[in-house]
Amino acid sequence: MIESLARARQLPYHKRKLALIFAAMRGFADDLRAAGWIVDYYRERESYEVPLAEHVARYGPGRIRTMMQSEFGVDAGLRALVVAHGLELEVTEHANFISTAAEFELLFARGQKRVTMETFYRKMRAKTGILMDGDRPVGGAWNFDAENRKPPKRGMRFPPEPVVPLRDHARDAVALVEKHFANHPGEIGTFDIPVTRADALAYADDFFRTRLANFGPYEDAMLAGETRLYHSRLSAAINVGLLHPLELCRRAELAYRRGEVPLASAEGFVRQLIGWREFVWQSYWRTMPEYRTRNALGADLPLPAFYVDGGTDMACQRDAHRTVRELGWAHHIVRLMILGNFALIAGVDPQATTDWFWYMFVDGYDWVMVPNVIGMTLHADGGLIGTKPYAASANYIDKMSDHCAGCRYDAKKSTGADACPYNALYWDFIARNERRFASNPRMALVVRNWAGRDPAVKTAIRKHAAALRETLRSGGRF
Repeated sequence: MIESLARARQLPYHKRKLALIFAAMRGFADDLRAAGWIVDYYRERESYEVPLAEHVARYGPGRIRTMMQSEFGVDAGLRALVVAHGLELEVTEHANFISTAAEFELLFARGQKRVTMETFYRKMRAKTGILMDGDRPVGGAWNFDAENRKPPKRGMRFPPEPVVPLRDHARDAVALVEKHFANHPGEIGTFDIPVTRADALAYADDFFRTRLANFGPYEDAMLAGETRLYHSRLSAAINVGLLHPLELCRRAELAYRRGEVPLASAEGFVRQLIGWREFVWQSYWRTMPEYRTRNALGADLPLPAFYVDGGTDMACQRDAHRTVRELGWAHHIVRLMILGNFALIAGVDPQATTDWFWYMFVDGYDWVMVPNVIGMTLHADGGLIGTKPYAASANYIDKMSDHCAGCRYDAKKSTGADACPYNALYWDFIARNERRFASNPRMALVVRNWAGRDPAVKTAIRKHAAALRETLRSGGRF
């Protein structure tokens, strides 16, 4: 096992993300030793090449076996290194997914250009038997998403965060990050991410016991100052390999069958893991490397300045960036409908946006963020991942959060100095892509709404949006 400092400098990764990975590596090495394995571990090395040569010289292996890497191109690079030493490389399937490329490819067997997540999800439910009664879904429906869109209630209270022990490896990893990566973004603060399997299981236990029941109804809700609400915050532990998605889905199913949580909450959680997560993984590997370069809507603005330091008067953005800076994490609606939605409607470059999500989130890896950002968030793939762009004005944010009540911008206005930037940018986004979206059944109504507006109003909105976009292009903020 090799700690590569060069790999950690590939992008300006959030400090908490680096601390998690280094601590989890060291903890895993200890677990392997306890299970009787000999572990050849290289700490704080500049790159892979020299430690690999040292390992080969010391042990003289005839072959090296590794699990499939999660990032496109890494297996090929590793193979070249191994072959240079006269060794064979055996790559096994990735252990943290339940679907296969062959299963995914079968869905395209009739020449379809795209397969929806819903179709794939149903196949995974049938394959695993999760929330199934024979060959039928429990409750008579595959998807209860319509029940899971409640806005937040005034005075909502949430369970306290479980205490995560600060293990020696985590403490050492934090020191390592501050030593080598002090200029990287983010704050480490009180490090509260599980770095061992035992601690990750305990963290999951707390979620199932205190949050899953209300996860479904309020999974789209947002509240200022409340970073987690009823979300699991397990993605970092899953993606680093401390937890397996199938074991978590079985726990959710058990909680439902015991009558501890409603079906809509259990199904919503399961859909995120064996539906969306698996779909994103397979979509990534089927389309790379070309997919990462897609920009179907021609977005070209630089990353806004406030994505770097959080300095903006928009209350929703300010709160979201504070959360990301402090935790390296935000729940999925904050990512999609505040951070991602703004980049979409403003027309921010897809590759710059994808990189930002990749390096700022503790659960973010190339396979996670490329499909989620290029496809789901920015619609830059032209509609391969999602059937419509998830674009929204301030009306959505006002409905699903309390941000607008405390903001200096007016969520009801589209023009003027106090108008919420989301509104003009949203309608300008529709106008810029009017011809493209007119044929999309899920967008046709809003396109007709825009087309029917008073010409003078449309001109004013577009003029205001142009000024906002020019401010962003020049590195300004609002």
